[in-house]
Amino acid sequence: MGSTVLIRRLALATLVGLLVAGGAQAAQAHRTELQVQIDSDQSSITPDGRSMRFHITTKCDMKWTIVEATATVTQSGASGEGSFTPRCGRIPYGVTVTVPVVDGTFHTGPAQAHVVLVVGQGPNKRAEDSGSLRVRPSVSAFLDDTATLQGDGSLVIDVTVTCPMSAVGRGGQVRIYDGRIVGTGTFGPTPCDALPHTVSVSVGSPDGSFQVGSAEASAWASIEEGGDFFSSFDLRTIQIVHA
Repeated sequence: MGSTVLIRRLALATLVGLLVAGGAQAAQAHRTELQVQIDSDQSSITPDGRSMRFHITTKCDMKWTIVEATATVTQSGASGEGSFTPRCGRIPYGVTVTVPVVDGTFHTGPAQAHVVLVVGQGPNKRAEDSGSLRVRPSVSAFLDDTATLQGDGSLVIDVTVTCPMSAVGRGGQVRIYDGRIVGTGTFGPTPCDALPHTVSVSVGSPDGSFQVGSAEASAWASIEEGGDFFSSFDLRTIQIVHA
């Protein structure tokens, strides 16, 4: 009888040990790993060279405290540093990082990026990544909120375009829909000198005259650099008013 009881106790102890070990392995399997990674070698700069954007992925536990989330960029004659807001979860999430320039002016060409993510998980835990970036130019196009109705039923609306000195402007197009008819108008290249340039665009429709009131307007502008084309798009609700 005594040996039987001993065997049962040993079997029970072994079973408990296996359950504890299994539970620990399960907890380990479900533990979120801290990660930060530069997604792509592509990045873009604002037309004035004051900031740069690129994409990363982050992986972190939602219960952790974010201690540090920073990104730095260096290139010939310029550098920048900024923070980002990681998205936490058990799967990697994409995050767009915007780094403002600290010294000099960002420009197209190669750059080096470094990202750091530190969390409070008992003792702080740290992840980081570095990579080379190919910096591309960008162009901005912004529509005015108002278009003026002309005597012939067409519209005139202003578009402000900004593009970097390294690029060549290629013009763009405006499209307006007032709920009845659609019209388009084009504009030619604007200077690329990192300064905003406003052009007045005439928009007409073969279907008749526009009417005073609200309308949906869109505009795009494009630039060229090194044989590659880049564009920007703006969409907004505008008001059509009498000239």
